[in-house]
Amino acid sequence: MSKKKNKINNEEQAVPSIEAEKEAESFAEAEISKEMSESDEEKAKKKAIRRRKLKYGSVATAITVICIAMVVLVNVILNLASNSVNMNIDLTDDSIFEISQETKDYLNTIDEHVDIVCMSDELTFQTSTYIYLKQAYEVLKKYEIYSDNVEVTYVDVVENPTYIDRYSQSYSGEIDEYNIVIESDKRIKVISIVDLYDVEMNSYYQQEIVASNAEQVLTSAIMYVTDPSPIQAVVFSSESAGMSYDNVIEMLESNGYEVTEIDPLKEDIPEDTDLVVINAPLNDYNESIIDKLYSFLDNSGALGKNLIYIADNAQNDTTNINTFLEEWGISVGSGVVGDSDTANILGSNVYQIGCYIEDNDYSTNVSNTSLPVYVYYSRPISILFDTQDYRSTVNLLSTDETGFIMTDEIAEAQDESLLTYGEQSVMALGRKYMFDSDNNMVYSNVLVVGSAENLHSTFTGSTYYNNGEYFLSVLNTMTGKNTGISIVSKDLTSDSFDVTLQDYNICTAVFIVAIPLAVLIVGIVVYVKRRTK
Repeated sequence: MSKKKNKINNEEQAVPSIEAEKEAESFAEAEISKEMSESDEEKAKKKAIRRRKLKYGSVATAITVICIAMVVLVNVILNLASNSVNMNIDLTDDSIFEISQETKDYLNTIDEHVDIVCMSDELTFQTSTYIYLKQAYEVLKKYEIYSDNVEVTYVDVVENPTYIDRYSQSYSGEIDEYNIVIESDKRIKVISIVDLYDVEMNSYYQQEIVASNAEQVLTSAIMYVTDPSPIQAVVFSSESAGMSYDNVIEMLESNGYEVTEIDPLKEDIPEDTDLVVINAPLNDYNESIIDKLYSFLDNSGALGKNLIYIADNAQNDTTNINTFLEEWGISVGSGVVGDSDTANILGSNVYQIGCYIEDNDYSTNVSNTSLPVYVYYSRPISILFDTQDYRSTVNLLSTDETGFIMTDEIAEAQDESLLTYGEQSVMALGRKYMFDSDNNMVYSNVLVVGSAENLHSTFTGSTYYNNGEYFLSVLNTMTGKNTGISIVSKDLTSDSFDVTLQDYNICTAVFIVAIPLAVLIVGIVVYVKRRTK
C-alpha cells in the first residue's frame, strides 16, 4: 500500500513540473519571437534608410548629370550663336571692340556676298597680347555678325602659300602675310594690317600705335568693292599751307572714294575723274593749271563735275585761284574770321569758333545738327551773287551776327573800332547748271572751305564736333553719293577699365556679401530638411 501511495504522490508532484517547463518554453519562445520581431524591425528600418539614401543619391546624381549636360549644351549653343549674335559687352570708354551704329546700318544695306580674308592664322589674332591685333580681331568678327552677306576667313599663308594664287587674275599687286583681302564679284581691295592704325612718335622717339582706323578702313573697303561705280577723286599734290592734307585723303578713302594723287604741273586730270580736291596750296597756280580746272568743270559742255578748294590763312598770295573762284560767285578774302560773343568761341580764343549748321539739303546726312562745326582761323568767304548766268551760290556755314574779320591792317593799327561786325561765311558752294536732253538739271559744283585746319583729324575725328560729318554730308550730296558715313577713330592709348566708387561698392555687395550669403542660407535649409526626414 505504501509503495502505491508513494507512486501516486510522485506522479502528482510531477504534473506541476511539466507545466512549469511548458510555461518556461512558452516564455522563451515569446522572448525569441520578440527578439526576432525587434531584429526584423531594425532590419526593415535599415533597409528603408538604405533605400532612402539610394533614392536621394540617385536623384542627386541625376541632377548633377542633368546640370552638367545643360552646361555643356548651353556652352555649345553659345559658341554657335557667337558667330551670328554679338555675345560680348564692350566696357571700354571708347568701345574699341565694337563698330558704330552707322556701320551696322550700312551693313544692313549690303545685298551681295563679300569675302574678308585675313592672310594669317586666326589664333594669332585671337590670343595676341597686343591690343591692336586683338582689337582688329574683334572688329572683324562684328562684320560677320551684323551682316549675313559678309564672311570672314583666316588663312595661314605660311603653311598654305598657294592660296594667294587664286587672286592672280583679279589683282596685280603683291599679297603678303597679315594682308587683308576684301572681295566681291565686282572688284577686290587689299589692305595691310598697318593700314588699320594711326602711328605717332612717342617721347622716346619710338613709333607707337595710338588709334585704330580698323572700322574706317574695313567699311570703306566694303563700300569700294560693292559700289557699282565708285567716285573717282583726284587730289592735287603740292606744297600745302594747312595741316589736313593727309586726313582729307583718308576721309575720302574711308567713305568709298577711289583717290589718286597727281602733280598738276606735270599731269593732266584723268578723263574719268569725278572730283578734284585742292587742299590749301601754299603758292598760287599758274594759268595752265587754271585752264585745266576750267576744262575739267566744263566737261565739254556736259558739266557733272565737282571741285573742292580748301583755303588757309597761312597761304601766300593766290590771285589766279581767287579770280577763278569769283566766276563761281565766291570770293576768298584776306584776314581771319573771329567772333566777339564768348558763347560762340571755344576756349578764350576769338578765332576758334563754334558755328552751327542750318537744316538744308546739305545737312541731311548729319545725325546731330545741334553739335557745332569747329572753325579754326578761317579766311573770310564772300558770296558775290545768288544767281547769275546759269550759276547759283549757296552759303553753307556762317558765324553769328557777332562775327568780324581781323585783317593785317587792323591788327597793326591795334584799333578794334575799325572792325565791322556781322555774319561771316566760312564755307560756301558755287554751282553751274544746264539741262540735259531729258530736261534734267545737271550741275558742276565748286565747294570752298575757309580753313584747312577745320578738316584736321583732331576735329573731324571728334564726337564733340560736326566737322567730319558735315563735310562728308556736303560732299556726298554734291557728288550724288548717298552711302558715305563718317566713322571716328578709336583711341588705343588707354586700355584700362575705370571703376567708380559706387561701382566698386555694388560689386563688393553682390559678389562678396549677397552671393555667398545666399549660398550659405540654401545650404543650411537643405541640411535641416535632410536631418528631419
